[in-house]
Amino acid sequence: MSKQSLLRGVLQFAVRIALAFSALVLFPVGIAKAFQQSAMPDVSAWISQHDARVQVRVFDVETGQSKSMPLNTYILEALLANCDPGAPLASLEAASVAVRTYAVRAMLHPSPQAEREHADLTDNPALDLPVETEHELELSIGSQAALSFIARAQAAIEATDGRILTYAGQPILAFFCQISTGWTRSAEMALGYSVPYLKRTPCPADAASPARISTVAYTLGAFNQALGAHLTSFTGLREVRASDGFVQAVKAGSEAWSGAAFAASLGLASDDFRFVTSGDNLLFTCYGRGSDLGLSLHEADALASHGMSFQAILAHFYPGTRLASMQPFVQSVETSGN
Repeated sequence: MSKQSLLRGVLQFAVRIALAFSALVLFPVGIAKAFQQSAMPDVSAWISQHDARVQVRVFDVETGQSKSMPLNTYILEALLANCDPGAPLASLEAASVAVRTYAVRAMLHPSPQAEREHADLTDNPALDLPVETEHELELSIGSQAALSFIARAQAAIEATDGRILTYAGQPILAFFCQISTGWTRSAEMALGYSVPYLKRTPCPADAASPARISTVAYTLGAFNQALGAHLTSFTGLREVRASDGFVQAVKAGSEAWSGAAFAASLGLASDDFRFVTSGDNLLFTCYGRGSDLGLSLHEADALASHGMSFQAILAHFYPGTRLASMQPFVQSVETSGN
């Protein structure tokens, strides 16, 4: 073999070694660095939570089936559906406690609709909390934004693992809304009975936000289909209001609906709405998003951005309540076999 051939063989061998080194060492390192640039959840911490060891049964309206899932997964899906992707961590932590409390109370006292389906909760937003899967969120806001939001939501759930709100030793009715009308409602106005920790609370950030107002229009045909009504015109349609402005009932001739049922059937953002006719359409203007009870997520974002902790946010919206462990309540459910 000539010296030239020998030199060529040595160079080729050196190139192969360099490529092998890149494949085995540099390429994985590059991937690791790329992952480090994104918010990656700590999987071991996520699956070892107290929340992860509790199963909650959720009735899926679309499939007609009840499915069991870890409590932390349910909390995550509720946060993804209701919270702003840019919400401060303290606000997400407050929301995590509220959702966990809502779920634990439902496990103890399921609604008739959920109990009929052998479940604790439903995914029907008219009955329970709206939920959104990670895949649905990704389709909605894109992979990168979804990954960041999911990681932060998981961090908030982990930081509050197993903690719920109680009043007089029992899990509270932890209602919340996406944004209020400018004030949250009292239980007396919304439910017809007093609940000590559900008071009318001012929400100045909500009042100043254009996001609290939404509009929607209905043709007569679409209106009748949504409500199962038989109106021949919108003439005579009128609303009955509570003293805080929310609609208690809507009437048209011999037909009538509660304000909540009317809003839910039409997919209105809240029970505080006005309507006017415009040609063949009925135009709705809605104020707030959600029940307007308890915690306003939008106002919580504003409070958190000014340095308020999740504990202080919860005390602000649910006065007189205490943070406690969910374990005694979960154990009572497991013992009873519910």
